Amino acid sequence: MSNKAGIFWLLLSLAPWHNAMATPAWIEQASTPGPDVALIGQSRFDQIFLHQEDGYQIPYPFSRLIETLESGLDNGDKSGVRQVFVPIGRSLQRDTPAPDYFRFPREVIALEGEPVTTGIEAGLVMEYRLFIAHQPRTETLEVISYNDAAGRFEFQVVENYAANGRPRVRPANRLMCMSCHHNGAPIFPGTPWSETSFNVEVAKRLVAALPDQFVSLIGVVTLDAGVIDVLIERANYLSATQILWQRGCGSPACRAAMLRAALQYRLSGESSFDQNSTSYRRDYHDELSRNWERNWPRGLALPGSRLDDRNPFAIDVISRKHDPLLPRPAQATWHQADTILVRGIIYRLAGFFTYADIRRLDQRLITLSNRNSPQSYRHVASCLARLEKPGIYRLRCGENSGPDKLQAEFRIEISGDRIDSLRVVSLKIPHDSNLLQPDIVELSEFADMLEAKIANDGSRLSQRLASGDRIDSIRLTWGNSLLAGESSLEIEISAESEFIDSALRQLLANHQTGVDNSLSSDVFQRKSVLRELMQVLGMETLEWRPTGRSKALEQAPPVTGLSDGLALLEPYCGRCHANATLHPPGFLAGSSPVDQILQCAPRILTRLKAWQRGNSFPRAPMPPPASIEFSGTSAADWPSSDHYHTLLASLEQLVAGKRQLGDWQNTNYDRLPPCLVRVNQ
Repeated sequence: MSNKAGIFWLLLSLAPWHNAMATPAWIEQASTPGPDVALIGQSRFDQIFLHQEDGYQIPYPFSRLIETLESGLDNGDKSGVRQVFVPIGRSLQRDTPAPDYFRFPREVIALEGEPVTTGIEAGLVMEYRLFIAHQPRTETLEVISYNDAAGRFEFQVVENYAANGRPRVRPANRLMCMSCHHNGAPIFPGTPWSETSFNVEVAKRLVAALPDQFVSLIGVVTLDAGVIDVLIERANYLSATQILWQRGCGSPACRAAMLRAALQYRLSGESSFDQNSTSYRRDYHDELSRNWERNWPRGLALPGSRLDDRNPFAIDVISRKHDPLLPRPAQATWHQADTILVRGIIYRLAGFFTYADIRRLDQRLITLSNRNSPQSYRHVASCLARLEKPGIYRLRCGENSGPDKLQAEFRIEISGDRIDSLRVVSLKIPHDSNLLQPDIVELSEFADMLEAKIANDGSRLSQRLASGDRIDSIRLTWGNSLLAGESSLEIEISAESEFIDSALRQLLANHQTGVDNSLSSDVFQRKSVLRELMQVLGMETLEWRPTGRSKALEQAPPVTGLSDGLALLEPYCGRCHANATLHPPGFLAGSSPVDQILQCAPRILTRLKAWQRGNSFPRAPMPPPASIEFSGTSAADWPSSDHYHTLLASLEQLVAGKRQLGDWQNTNYDRLPPCLVRVNQ
């Protein structure tokens, strides 16, 4: 698991307290999913595989698609495509391979790592922004990928994904997707991921069913399930970042302060940022607090991305506890703009930038410093050395406490009168929160002074403070001998943060003169922010992948020709059951679906009556809560509404007197005949 993932879990463990008496606003609302196709931008999947001239070019088989994605990641020898197999899961494709679940296992992949960049190419960020599931029996792909311009994940389906076929890509029914994906993003079971190939029993059956593909358990039971879990958690926070950029930090000044802190955090090597500056306190923290009270007086909740774990060998049906259609607890709930939230959003905003972005910025600041000689400042402290063992000394500098005191410790190796090496054990700069360990790349020894140059060579990030200022050099000065009596330490720092502050002031000035820019946008986009920032800083223009519009159409509402009470199936069920599919059953497909409704009526009635049974029924009621709310009726009022009772009575009248259907109320739900299978009347 990456260091980033470890930081993420630490941040998650510090989630704010939850007040059960409050009714917080949800960051994503399943009942208001938005259009199936975003009005602007493209999904990450379309950016990679949709070519405007030739349409979609999707490599086949799935292993080639994985190789293509892998080629876009810069992970060295480590794979960036994380994958697990879920033979018996909870997706709409769950029964597609029946009864050969392990011969046709559903494969789920997620991406981790930095994008490949060459020359002045910007690279396309794919980490926790693209998730794909492949069902080999039907050669179908289910895709969830991020749309930067719209600031949301898109749900897409690829059909006819075959060797000799031309793949068809269509938008998924967003309302149907969000009936389970309440967060508008990927979901995944929690530990110990028993539905996946992380479960040794699942892996054994995969090896037995597919011995040519899986030679042994090695390569089947991996830690990828845990990594995918973390990546999905991180993906879930993208919506929180966007809403706080949009409504929590609505002014350009507040957004500039957010951006400043995020860049400081990345430039410092993800160590810290300046939380004491006027920009951070006044423009960001104070405005966010004011907007919080106005926009979310009862708090703000992030829908959960994690499902309760389910062992398919212990539970052969999807019980109420494991049904993704039912409401789940929030992943995080914030009742105020407290310190953890305010800082945490900076960390997550910083995650929009790549290491290559920050390295380019780091080197540009050094170039500007060399050209313009910005202000530099120094910190000084006295030092004392002690012998640790022959030839090795410890040099301690400064006082042991106080935020305004320079403190340092060095390890020095000496041969005769020559200093062989100097290593920084720890370095604490006044008013900076970090204990630093800068890498020394060059030592220069003079008669009474030793100068160490810090690594600023472009192969890695410079050593910077929380402000963004760069540590340039370390000097040790002594009298007769470095080790005889007191010596002094001098740290020289280049005030390069002024270049970033100046660039942000220019962006603010551009906005104030009527020029729309990235600080005006309600969606935070890496591409727009970097392009403008680099232009102001005089950096070489990067090559960006062009962004078009996804080629897809909205799903038309169903027209079934149903009359009387059955016509209510259209507004309450039509968004999910109007296509000729088995999952969900398309009992409203076609212009005269009465026979199909009759076949499904026992199951429809049972799930409809579940609204009256509450928690005593083992499955989610139908229509699910999100669909009811989308149709304009609150879920609380639905069971007592006229529409509910009219629909119930119409369906009961439809099955009345029908042989094999009349006793549906006395039959266990899981033993009822499945939908869309011919039954005798």
